[in-house]
Amino acid sequence: MRVSIPLTILSVVASGTAVSDPPPQLPAVSSISSSIPFQCSPGKSIGVTLRPNRITTDLSEMQFWTEGHGRTEEYASCDFRVELNSWYYKYRVAIASAAVRGHANLTEGVKIFQFNTTAIFRLQHLKNFSPITPPEVTNLSLSYMLNELTPASIGGDDSFDDDFEVGVKSSTPLVWSPCFNGGEGGGQDSTYIDFLVSASSSDKTGEGTGVLTSGLSIDWDLVWEECTPNSDERNSWGDIRIENWQSCTYTSANNQTYQRKK
Repeated sequence: MRVSIPLTILSVVASGTAVSDPPPQLPAVSSISSSIPFQCSPGKSIGVTLRPNRITTDLSEMQFWTEGHGRTEEYASCDFRVELNSWYYKYRVAIASAAVRGHANLTEGVKIFQFNTTAIFRLQHLKNFSPITPPEVTNLSLSYMLNELTPASIGGDDSFDDDFEVGVKSSTPLVWSPCFNGGEGGGQDSTYIDFLVSASSSDKTGEGTGVLTSGLSIDWDLVWEECTPNSDERNSWGDIRIENWQSCTYTSANNQTYQRKK
């Protein structure tokens, strides 16, 4: 029997938020990186699929092992970054909700009790773009689009070997990206989404095993809104802003070295 914890549908229209049809062209993935390669490795075990109303991330090697030794909790996580470019002009995007899917093989009362789904939109702006003079100086702005700890109850009695799906509803109003000007990724602005996904399990006997047989898949539900790009709004966008966040190292013609700061 498939276990499904239903998602309470987020009605952005009913909440008074104006939403639009998706843009005629979706952004492109230009790079994927990971800080936990043994759990999720770019080019091997991280898949990213973009659809008009959804980003799906397939994390085939996410895993925890609950195998005796008196351990009562295990933790599996993947922390990765997706660089996106070619956003369509005069649109902005938000993540309204998510769903975590997978298949678990749990024995001896092992239970998956919590999922963390975090998505952070990240804008890096090169200040001295035209002309570029060393050192290049970059500002950083970011906002949490989704940041939820969602309770679950998968397994927990004897053994469990089945598919599951857990809905994640945002507990905050929609957090929008900046309004795209169509030049992201090809000029002085770079855009990323940082994803953090984790699962927590408990083992009440200390003798059970917990296996995610094919890792986890997460559907991140997108909403779009048409907008008018405004440089002042763009330069003030973000819940967190760091001016002069980093500068790149150059060696000038007179062999003077400029240090990279971050």
